[in-house]
Amino acid sequence: MNKYPKLSKTEREICSLIRLNLSTKEIATIRNTSVNAVKMNRSRIRKKLSLEKHQELDGFIAKIN
Repeated sequence: MNKYPKLSKTEREICSLIRLNLSTKEIATIRNTSVNAVKMNRSRIRKKLSLEKHQELDGFIAKIN
């Protein structure tokens, strides 16, 4: 994730968990946060990665080397 220095530590952790194909609910449980907090983080990640509406975050993260 060094390609995206704008991402915070929390956002990088969430990206790692998304890459493991975990659901939002599973990520919330692992991070001991609410589902809404994870959804907000996903939204911020999408914005920082400049993803368009038709691009899926999960698929984009899976393609990153």
